Amino acid sequence: MNILYLIPVVLVIAGICFMIYMNKKHKAVKTEIDLDTERNKYDIYNQELLAQDFSQLKQWMKGKSIDAFTSASVPQSTSNKLQEIASDGIKNIALSAIGVKLKTIETDCFWVLSGNDLHFFSTDAIGELDEHIVFDNFRIEEAQLKYGGILKSQIAIYSKSSEEYLPKTHIITFNIDGNPLSLEIHDRLNYTPDPTDLLNVKKQFSTRAKYQVVGEKFIPVLQSKFPNLKVA
Repeated sequence: MNILYLIPVVLVIAGICFMIYMNKKHKAVKTEIDLDTERNKYDIYNQELLAQDFSQLKQWMKGKSIDAFTSASVPQSTSNKLQEIASDGIKNIALSAIGVKLKTIETDCFWVLSGNDLHFFSTDAIGELDEHIVFDNFRIEEAQLKYGGILKSQIAIYSKSSEEYLPKTHIITFNIDGNPLSLEIHDRLNYTPDPTDLLNVKKQFSTRAKYQVVGEKFIPVLQSKFPNLKVA
């Protein structure tokens, strides 16, 4: 028998063995991460992430305080609505003035709570700042908040077993001169494993935990300043 015929078989067996090994590693590391314990390290993780992984937020805030931060997104419905407004002759100047800045739903976005202002940052395809929108306390005091479930744009990408790792959202709706404008607040910072860490399962889980601990604090901090955003 030509030995070349055995190569695919060997590769398949090696692949199966690798998958079994990674699954065992995945389960073992998962049990080592106690999220309740991790939550006690919020202040440490908050400063660590602002100094390292999300240092761009400090640059974008230009010295203003950062009381809490997390990831954000523009709902498909909002994006469609804004496109309709733009194509309809921009009848609502106030909403369109904000809307033209929310033209994408695919790149990273962030919320930063600073004092009584909410800052919404969107980025371009390479992660550079695209737009910066500030909602002042008057806008926030008229806003409404509701639970939005798992981030819909990612449900179709991941399997059912992966749902625990997907962002859950709250939808904040602002009144822009009589017109609603809804945006999503994630319960964690968006995490994409670095290619060099794909085999480092422990680092992946540890980083994912930090991103969740910091991101999930955003809503409670926001609600403590704006009781009108309490969700029934």
